Amino acid sequence: MKRRDFLTTACLGGVAAASLQSVQAAGPSDRPLFLDFRMITASTPQRLEALVKHNGGVGLPIANKHGLSPVGLFVADTELNSKEKGYDKKYDNLMVGLTPHPTFDSTLELAEKTRNEAAYRESAAALGQNTSSKDPLYTVHERMLLRCYPEFPTVKVPTLAPNRILQLRLYRSHNFERSRAKVKQMTTQDGVIDLFAKCGMKPVFFSTTLFGSFMPSIVFMLSFENADQIKDAWAKFFNHADWKRLSTDPAYADTVAEVISIFLKPCKESQI
Repeated sequence: MKRRDFLTTACLGGVAAASLQSVQAAGPSDRPLFLDFRMITASTPQRLEALVKHNGGVGLPIANKHGLSPVGLFVADTELNSKEKGYDKKYDNLMVGLTPHPTFDSTLELAEKTRNEAAYRESAAALGQNTSSKDPLYTVHERMLLRCYPEFPTVKVPTLAPNRILQLRLYRSHNFERSRAKVKQMTTQDGVIDLFAKCGMKPVFFSTTLFGSFMPSIVFMLSFENADQIKDAWAKFFNHADWKRLSTDPAYADTVAEVISIFLKPCKESQI
């Protein structure tokens, strides 16, 4: 293997490298979207409120102005999450942002366009006032570049019901080969994506992580009309014959080393 090829594979991994190659091969109309995905943990509930106000009131409209939609903005549903086994309370003050982009260049260009907006600069300056290293705005700011699956290339808005709940799930694998196997399990005919729909869980997006701190991984989001639907939908999923077949197939063994699952409430400005 040539040194250049080795470095590309080592840095991006099999999943990301394949995704980037497909960008060059696909035409503009059939490219899966890139997703600018952020998870920001505010230091206090008050700081979280300020972050949401800034991102929803200024950042989201700017993204729309430049043709990007639907933009998602969510906060953790602490009541629902508290009932989940294994939930980490560090996400209680979490804000999640999701911006879809048609191209990789678009993900880079939006930041500069945003900084050129006077309203954004003013809002950002106000947001940073009265903060310090001992009293920060946020404690964690994670940002990941995701790529939608070719089999599910867009971000969908299955419902805008006022009491809707979004469920964010991140699956990290212990190596890229097992992560690719998990993607195949998700996307194969009568696979996990199809099964979600059969069980009443409405998908928003499915993606592979190209760059980020949680590697290698897949990230996806499901939507529910309300919280009452969640328990029954997952019960149908785990008891379904298709899941029992998929979960016992040796081809998909040991594909997930870590799971992060967080229930989210949409902010009032969210378009998802």
